[in-house]
Amino acid sequence: MDNDETIETISNEIIDNGEVDEVTRAAQLEAAKAANKPMIDHLPDAVEKDEMGLLTLLAAPGEKLIIERVASVLSPKPWLDTKTYTIQSIDVASGFVSLWDDDLRRDATTNYIQGLKAGYRFKLVTRKGMQIGAKKRGRPKKNPTVEPKPVETDANGQPIKKKRGRPPGVKNKSTIMAEAKAQGAQYE
Repeated sequence: MDNDETIETISNEIIDNGEVDEVTRAAQLEAAKAANKPMIDHLPDAVEKDEMGLLTLLAAPGEKLIIERVASVLSPKPWLDTKTYTIQSIDVASGFVSLWDDDLRRDATTNYIQGLKAGYRFKLVTRKGMQIGAKKRGRPKKNPTVEPKPVETDANGQPIKKKRGRPPGVKNKSTIMAEAKAQGAQYE
């Protein structure tokens, strides 16, 4: 048995035993990570060429920007992450953009000219409240769009105060027991 046959036999035994080699494991991890990748294809591009052929960022400071990053040093350029940022400042000449990371609450930077060459994708946020990345924690805010209930008014047009307590005609336990004793029946 030569060396190639030995390696093939061992790899077949590993696969038969349910064990996974490192290459297969890495491919499975990459596939699982790609399954969690958010879809941003429907969003409009944030970087376009102007009439002179220069790349320009269509967003302004204070607006949200979604950036999909890839590992540019690896050959298939696997996806790293997709995050939502708030733009703080833009240097149009160099393409340098100062950002605020909404998820991690810290400053971040990018270069939209060099980023496009590396394979990054820059997208605009189309709806208010749309965010890619970590979900906000805590109690959700109350819905302010609920219509208030109409206020009942009396004959003079003054609002009627809502009475508190037991509604009229409802009897408590002691009243029911007293009525039962008066009728001669036993209360249970």
